[in-house]
Amino acid sequence: MRRPHVTSLRARLLLSTAIVLFAFVGLGGLALEKAFESSLLQAQQDKLEGLIYALLGAASTTADGELTIALDAVPDRRLREPLSGLQAALFNEIGVMVWSSSRSLDVPPPAHLKVGEWHFQRLAKPDAFRLSFGLRWIDSESDEPRQYTVSVIDDTSAFDRQLQIFRRTLWAWLGGTALTLVAILLLILRWSLAPLRRLGRELHRIESGVQTEIEGSYPDELKPLTRDLNAMIVSERSQQTRYRNALGDLAHTLKTPLAVLRGISSEAEIPVAQRQQLHEQVGRMQHIVDHQLRRAAAAGSRTLTEPVQLKPLADKLIAALAKVYGDRQIRFDNALDTTLKLRADQGDLYELLGNLLDNAAKYGHRQVRLSAQVDKKFCRLDIDDDGPGFPEAPEQLLERGARADTRQPGQGIGLASVSEIVQAYGGRLLLERSPLGGARVGVVLPLR
Repeated sequence: MRRPHVTSLRARLLLSTAIVLFAFVGLGGLALEKAFESSLLQAQQDKLEGLIYALLGAASTTADGELTIALDAVPDRRLREPLSGLQAALFNEIGVMVWSSSRSLDVPPPAHLKVGEWHFQRLAKPDAFRLSFGLRWIDSESDEPRQYTVSVIDDTSAFDRQLQIFRRTLWAWLGGTALTLVAILLLILRWSLAPLRRLGRELHRIESGVQTEIEGSYPDELKPLTRDLNAMIVSERSQQTRYRNALGDLAHTLKTPLAVLRGISSEAEIPVAQRQQLHEQVGRMQHIVDHQLRRAAAAGSRTLTEPVQLKPLADKLIAALAKVYGDRQIRFDNALDTTLKLRADQGDLYELLGNLLDNAAKYGHRQVRLSAQVDKKFCRLDIDDDGPGFPEAPEQLLERGARADTRQPGQGIGLASVSEIVQAYGGRLLLERSPLGGARVGVVLPLR
């Protein structure tokens, strides 16, 4: 069986503390209940013991030498009331009842007791307590000793009623106390975890671009965390700035040498074949430099970035591609949900979707479709076309310079560039057969 997955820190603390609290209250309640029941039993036994002493004080010998008790001399009047629930009896040494306070008394004889021995028990039928005492009685006239057992029987109604009242009162107070403590604990947890909730809201505002760093004041336990988070944010942004500045400088540095080479390739003194070859290689160098600059500028997976809405971004790309391939009348179908967002750099998404949609339009016949599937952890983007599809071993197309069709212009680095971007975000690139009959490129990216 799988354990229930509890993600909230407050829920974990509240659940664990509530379990301990209710277990303690339950065990404490049971202990108090047992202690009270034991004290009631002891009180019942003491009461019956006093009554036996009173009965023995009213005992006398009959004319035939048997022991009897005069009820009028016993102070407890319930022995003289037939339906009071309190009764007494005398048994001789062979277990025969020789006297009872009620003619309707029907109880089994007690166990044989030694002289001076007490025996307290709860009878099942009738439901009553019985206290028995073994004694030896010597007749003053005959000096003949006889052994008797005197028993006092009291029904359990008063005992059970007191115990039931105590149980109701005990568990009502304990239950109310436990619920009150849980409510107080919830308030304490809410107050104690308020800084964490405030920190979460600040991080959300940083991701949304509302603020640039954590600004609030936090307890001493959270100050190292907030300090390190601010340092990480500053370091990440400064690193991105340095990368982009360095790449801009590199682009400007290479612009002049490439322009010179392009000018040389246009000189008339160079033979046409060499001029065309030189011009092609300069264009190839320019394309590779542009690609490498875009690749180095790829942000990759960053921790605190604002999520990008995919459908408007894809609509812009589709509008541009529709003009480029307008003569072929390709129908672009953007099936993305308007609420779908990915936490990624917008430039990376332009590069990724732009390459894949351009390839689909380039090799498709009449239709290109963009769709998405989202679960709790991943988002899968599918780009389908109705073209000839991938050749055998399509994974070779992810290698730089590999191309499925050498008749189409290009450098053969589109899918490889997409693969590098996807890997930078910890995702996967899948090359499959499309339901439209052509190729399907699946991009699986983790949701953060």
